Amino acid sequence: TTTVRQTTVVTQPGSTTFSSISVQRGFISTVTGMLTIVELVLGIITFSLAVSYLDTRSTLFLVLVSFTYWIITFMILASALLSASGTVLPTTQFYLTFHAFGFLFYTCGGLSCAVQAFWAANIASGVMGLLAGICHLVHVVFAYKKKI
Repeated sequence: TTTVRQTTVVTQPGSTTFSSISVQRGFISTVTGMLTIVELVLGIITFSLAVSYLDTRSTLFLVLVSFTYWIITFMILASALLSASGTVLPTTQFYLTFHAFGFLFYTCGGLSCAVQAFWAANIASGVMGLLAGICHLVHVVFAYKKKI
């Protein structure tokens, strides 16, 4: 549900005006919002673990995927929180495609990184990448159900 708030500011002569920023907390309380936060956290953890030992190409791929996806996920979260129409975003084709490719890229990167790893941190980053991939798959299911 979308809540529209209108603010009227009355100023005195010589005073400065500013506009208030309204945060829509409704998105965070939904399953889609919680999944977005979990994906953001898993992406940051995956990136942090994988970037510490860049010894294979699969680790580099996972670093690039995790960095790209947690940055875009942060922008999606910020957009949903600061926009009056933030609940429209999860019903778009971009959202469905974003999470479908997130599942594909994280699963491929996580599996290859975990299999080819020499260090425990790389195995852990591969497992975190797989968890992020599963999270994106669940998100695809929810996004598809909303589109129907």
